Amino acid sequence: MSSPRLRVQFETLFEHFNGQDANAQLEDVVDILFCTRRNARIVLNKMEEEGWIEWHPAAGRGKLSKLIFKRSRADVSENLARRYLDEGKIAQAFSVLDHDASKLTQVIQSYLGVQHQEGLQVVRLPYYRPLSVLNPLKPMRRSEQHIARQIYSGLTRFDESEQLKPDLAHAWQPITPQHWRFYLRPGVRFHNGNLLTTEMVVESLWNLRFVNLFSHIDKVESPADCIVDIWLQKPDTRLPLLLAECCAKVLIPESERGENFDLLPIGTGPYKVVLNDEKRLVLQAFDNYFGFRPLLDRVEVWVIDETHSSMVFPSLSNPVKNKRGSSTEDVDLDPGCTYLLLNRRDGIAADETWAEYLCHKLSAMNLFKLMPEQNIVELGVLPAHGLKPGWYHQVPVSHSVTPTEPKRLTVAYHAQHPTFPMIAKAIEQLLKEDGIGVDFIKYELTVENAREVDIWIKPMGIASHRDDALAGWLLNDSDIEHLSRPDDFRRWSGLIDQWRAESQSNFPGKEIGKSLVESRQVIPMFHCWLGVSKDQCGSLQNAKCNALGWFDFSQVWVKPEFESGFAE
Repeated sequence: MSSPRLRVQFETLFEHFNGQDANAQLEDVVDILFCTRRNARIVLNKMEEEGWIEWHPAAGRGKLSKLIFKRSRADVSENLARRYLDEGKIAQAFSVLDHDASKLTQVIQSYLGVQHQEGLQVVRLPYYRPLSVLNPLKPMRRSEQHIARQIYSGLTRFDESEQLKPDLAHAWQPITPQHWRFYLRPGVRFHNGNLLTTEMVVESLWNLRFVNLFSHIDKVESPADCIVDIWLQKPDTRLPLLLAECCAKVLIPESERGENFDLLPIGTGPYKVVLNDEKRLVLQAFDNYFGFRPLLDRVEVWVIDETHSSMVFPSLSNPVKNKRGSSTEDVDLDPGCTYLLLNRRDGIAADETWAEYLCHKLSAMNLFKLMPEQNIVELGVLPAHGLKPGWYHQVPVSHSVTPTEPKRLTVAYHAQHPTFPMIAKAIEQLLKEDGIGVDFIKYELTVENAREVDIWIKPMGIASHRDDALAGWLLNDSDIEHLSRPDDFRRWSGLIDQWRAESQSNFPGKEIGKSLVESRQVIPMFHCWLGVSKDQCGSLQNAKCNALGWFDFSQVWVKPEFESGFAE
């Protein structure tokens, strides 16, 4: 394969002769490339082999040879970039294209979608940012949660219909309201080949006591091999349901984790991570998976800056969205919303006057009016009137007064997000009308001093359409515990405890959602459309969009294309 150096040498010649065929002596090439006569001949021969030039040497000293350019500078760069992409070397392809993201996007289009490589079924998906935190013990965004569910297993899981199913535990039973017993599958192995032992499951579950959702775990023991007992400090009839949460995945012991565990985790799920960097995540089907081996051999997520869509296009050769609402597009609203989280404990909204002002001034409709129409259509957003689609909860109406002091506040949001910068700009514009300035904190994972933030722009990122998914979000993922007034949070968590204690009760989702809004803790902003375009699926079958905006890699397959041989 030609080297980047050869490309640079070609570009040097191309620029010197302005891309025009020319008569030249070998000494001219020596001077242009600053090399010896021998190296000049080698370089010219290699360029001819690549099909970039023709070099017709003239016989006799002092005679002019003929240099013919068969490719332009752009052609050579793109061809070299394509070769790098064939080898999965996205960074090198980016480099030979002079780090031009738009050029890389154009070249990379033909590499997306369903591919067949050496007899393997491969799907390449575009995404707009790296997926760098795949550790269930750390805060994970929506897409990371989806990938984690492909890598790890828990005691239980939800199927495509969001019904509770066995996973590492093939059965379970309540011994008492505060004592559950789980029966484990034997012979399960991690992606590195190590056997999953009962002791490892006990250790992983015991560590869950540090997670708010499972802080009531009293002890975890194993009375016999492949049996795990969990004792609780208070009754919980919903424990198997909540153990399907992403934070409850069973992890390999800490002593066996590598330094880059967040990037290259080891699980027991249907796919294992073989590569994860700034440009590409590669998942490979795990042949020793205890369930059905995935039919898709490899899934590659390619980071392309321009892919700012909530739609997943599984097999695009040209990922351009259809108009929304087409009959061939299977779309649904996300089960949560983007929202503003007010710091009612330490921030400016601890003052009731400020909290009331912000809820009225920064309402979803006020912000929606300021968002560019093109972005609204492209990103598929619409105003939210509650935490979930169909919920309608409003702040109590009263006379809103613009506070006099202070005149600045702080807003924090994820740096890499397609919608948040627009929301931030709209917030700044609205508050400026009342003479209030805004300082922004853009973060990747966490904010160093979260207590100084007044408003957070956040996504809910819940993993199912079930109302009880709000339990894990509220207790674990929302940060509301640290930003709310203690009495408020005790009331919300108390409602969840009551639901957990009573097996026949319905989850109080609407009651919690209403209280969060009316107490001026959260301001629902926008819902967005999630879906999979059937027109773009091609030969990929069963690609159903889930609540996280992706499809379950382990459930899809590629329909072969062949001639049947039957006459019409």
